Amino acid sequence: MSSNKTIFFVLILLQALILISCGENKNNNQPIGNQPDFNNPEVVLQQAKNILGDNVKFAYKGYFDNDSTVEIAAGTEVQSEKNYGIKFTLLKEINGQLSTVYESPVLNGSFKECLVKKIKFPMFNYELVYYNSQSFYLGSGGGEVFSYIVNYKDKKVYYAHFISVPSHPVSLYLSDNIDVEGIKNFFISIFKRDYPTFKVIDKDIILKY
Repeated sequence: MSSNKTIFFVLILLQALILISCGENKNNNQPIGNQPDFNNPEVVLQQAKNILGDNVKFAYKGYFDNDSTVEIAAGTEVQSEKNYGIKFTLLKEINGQLSTVYESPVLNGSFKECLVKKIKFPMFNYELVYYNSQSFYLGSGGGEVFSYIVNYKDKKVYYAHFISVPSHPVSLYLSDNIDVEGIKNFFISIFKRDYPTFKVIDKDIILKY
């Protein structure tokens, strides 16, 4: 009889321990209540503005640095007496907070009427950002197109500058830091669709307005 009572109490004790253990595991898996919903594009944009200011014109969550943490690529319009142009920034979640881990120089361009999007190349196992100013700097007498591919992981901005003005032949300049043939071919193919006879030049042309 004493043996049966001992077994009974042991079983009750084991059952209680199992219930406590299950309760602890359940609590550990609960999401943090104040964690932003980074799958919502509006939330991503607002989080970028909270850090970089209201001049942020785009913000994309993605896989830009070959890392598993939350990463946001953002673009900011810069307008001041000394600088005018655009800037690309990478924000990464570090110790539960978003921090700036890369910021490009101020580059020629505008986020008005432009094309900007995430892009994936087969030679990279992470995403990049592609920018094209499209027709913003083009008029009836010609003009120019600024285009960039931002490699956040390697902290590189690949640059293509298309020029079509009466004083110069139709030309395309590609920056010297383009060390991947696929990037070079991509830029050339993009502009060849609309301007099949342009010439690739070795020195950039700065237009004066």
